[in-house]
Amino acid sequence: MTYFVGQNGSGKSKAARLIARRVPDSLYLSTDRLLGVMSISSSPNGASVNAPKGVALGDENREHWTRQSREHGMATEQMLVLREQPQVALRVAAFLRKALGRVIELRETAGYLDPYVRIGSIEYSLFRDEGHGLRELVVLLTALYRGDWKLIVVDEPELHLHPSMARLWVSELISECTRSARHALIVTHEPSVVKPASADELRSVWFFSANQKPSSVASHFNESQAGRVTASLAVNMNLVSQLVFAPRPVLVEGPHDVLALRTALSRTKVPAVVAQTELVPCGSSNAVALWFAIAKSLQVDVRAVADLDAIFTADVQRTIERSPTLQAKYREELFAEPPATHVALRPLIEAANQASVSKDERSRARWLADLNHGESGLLSRRNKLLEVWRSEGLWLHPQGTLEDVLKITKGKVQPDIAAATPGDIDAVSDWCAFELDPRGELRHLLGAAVERIANAINHAQGVDPSANFDRPVGTTAAIDAELVSVGRLPSGKYRLTVKLPAEFEGYWLDFDRNTPSNGMVLAEPDSAAAPRGDI
Repeated sequence: MTYFVGQNGSGKSKAARLIARRVPDSLYLSTDRLLGVMSISSSPNGASVNAPKGVALGDENREHWTRQSREHGMATEQMLVLREQPQVALRVAAFLRKALGRVIELRETAGYLDPYVRIGSIEYSLFRDEGHGLRELVVLLTALYRGDWKLIVVDEPELHLHPSMARLWVSELISECTRSARHALIVTHEPSVVKPASADELRSVWFFSANQKPSSVASHFNESQAGRVTASLAVNMNLVSQLVFAPRPVLVEGPHDVLALRTALSRTKVPAVVAQTELVPCGSSNAVALWFAIAKSLQVDVRAVADLDAIFTADVQRTIERSPTLQAKYREELFAEPPATHVALRPLIEAANQASVSKDERSRARWLADLNHGESGLLSRRNKLLEVWRSEGLWLHPQGTLEDVLKITKGKVQPDIAAATPGDIDAVSDWCAFELDPRGELRHLLGAAVERIANAINHAQGVDPSANFDRPVGTTAAIDAELVSVGRLPSGKYRLTVKLPAEFEGYWLDFDRNTPSNGMVLAEPDSAAAPRGDI
């Protein structure tokens, strides 16, 4: 089994399709596979879906459907296989009866294959009266049970399926591949499908990103780390799927961190932010460092939270030091040369030695956490160091441990109960919170659109210097007029005032033919404005 995972637009489907075309004896099902069992007609006004009669039979049709299925991953050929191979039909029927209590019957009407579904005394057409889910399952099962492929490639088998049914189908596929020594490649966005249990299984999970070549997750850690990777997966079987499917995962040490942070988030953030903030327990601070390094290598947008003692851990230090921006901050803000953590820590370590602090990580972390304002230089250096790490995506609790943040004794008070009251945990949860806010991008694109409208008016003035304009010009003038209004200033300049989007209503830009490109910048409504004249 091989899995392709990653964000939309990263090339998974294209790669899968190319592999299916190049590998002999492969079977390919695309995301558009159900179009093959639907009746679609086209006209000058667009496409329309009609009630399908079924799959047309006959040798000529069989050749056509086979070609369409092989080239475009359509499901039609699977329905013909269901008719032509009784052993496949029996296995599909047995699965559906066991899993869903449905009986499928193959019927032929006027030269068309027209499967029916029966539940007790009720029966109906699979194509005309059933939803996409059961059609998907019939197609996927038929493809799985066929004996004529060496590689099966399925793009998003979870489409239209309940997650438990998608997982059940994948389990059946794994069993079939194991039994017959065949191979499968799955493109998926369904977390429940990807549950590797060991470091070795991560060789089969390929991560796609728009910014880099695809690679197996296993290529982002070395053999000496494999045991620790497997141990983490035993603690959290969903770790990899959380890492690769979350919009911006937050790695934490254990379930107590999850409880506390989720409670604080629920108290301080709207439900949409809570839902989008994925907290991923890794098992320990060392495991957080390990998966933080793997995620960074994969170029996943990730954050991590750990206890303060992690600052003395070699693995954590090596991970954070890979960042060129962190090295620059070490030089510029902490005067560390070479730009390494042990150099940045040196004044603190020397002070700890003078104070006869034990050299174990926990004791040193306790000493760091207890620094007070009487030791302002050391305290300032500690805070600056933690701030630099935070800017690289790794939060270490300045108070020491999660229990110190919550002001509780471990085992005495549940973290979620403590986090239900406002406190230091709120700063951590606020830093962890993920909210997709495209406002900045929207303003940038709006600025570009307004600049284009201004340039069009300038160009029109060049053609006719005596003309005055009270609306946008050019081929997109009618559409642009929905976006901005145009007014003339006494100084001879024009002002564009934004009408839409609503959150930017009133933003403005003043310009004339001498305004440079870097001067075409949208101003906020309450910013200093030129005389409005006849606007």
